[in-house]
Order: sequence, then structure tokens, then C-alpha cells
Amino acid sequence: VVTTTYNAAFFGAMDDVEHHPHAFYIDRYPVGREATVYYGSLDLRWKNSSKYGVLIRAWVNKSTPGSAGEMHVELWSTKVYDVKAGQSARRNFRAPGKQYDDTDRCVPQGPIQGFDIDIYRTFYQGGKKVKSETDTARYQAADNVICGKKP
Repeated sequence: VVTTTYNAAFFGAMDDVEHHPHAFYIDRYPVGREATVYYGSLDLRWKNSSKYGVLIRAWVNKSTPGSAGEMHVELWSTKVYDVKAGQSARRNFRAPGKQYDDTDRCVPQGPIQGFDIDIYRTFYQGGKKVKSETDTARYQAADNVICGKKP
């Protein structure tokens, strides 16, 4: 829900007041363009700086036994900018470690490499570039968790 809302605001040319990428990269989300919330700590906030009102339309297509659910968010307003996104190459790679857990509460997890990436947002009016923004997402590495005793 939060990532879908963030992307609607991102491409709707809203001002990014506060958003936080996930701590670890999750490949089902667009790299560098996802957001998470944690009540009382992390939030998603954006601002409409145009002179036009914005209507937010959001809905869910529920999952069925044969299909995944879908979240949709649309922002309806008078268009001020065309927004294009881009990204840098991944850099500052961080290697995951390895942990063994022989408790009955162990949940195995594959390793996830950490990295940094820049996300660019460029605003156009009448085909001319008006401004651009860069945001950096810094993903931590996540350890490989192996259930059992260390050999």
C-alpha cells in the first residue's frame, strides 16, 4: 500500500516530504522507489505544491486461489509536470554474513546483498526540463540464516 501510494505521488509530481525505503532490498518492488512505514517512527508524507486540488483514488483487487491481489492508487488533478524517472548503477555493495540458528523458532533466510542506488526524478513542462531531484536509497545486507548447528 505504501509503495504504491509513494509511486503515485512520485509520478504525480508531489513534493516528497518524508519517505523511507525498506532496510533491505526486496525485488518485488521497484528498486529505490519503495517506501515503508512503522507507526510512530517512519511515515510517508507528500505535499501538493500545485494550485490545483488532488483527489486520491485507491482500491484493492483481492487475491483469489489463481491470482495475486493488486493494490492501485491514482492521483487525479490538473497535470502540471510530466515526470520521468531514472536510476544510477548500484554501488557500495555490502556482503551478507551467515548465521546459524538451532532453536525451534528459526526461520531460514537467503542472503541479500546490500547496496546504494540513486533515483532521479526529472520534471518537464511543454517538453522542457524544469527541474530534477536525486534521492539515494541505501539498502543493508541481510544475513543468510541457516537453521541448525554450525558445522
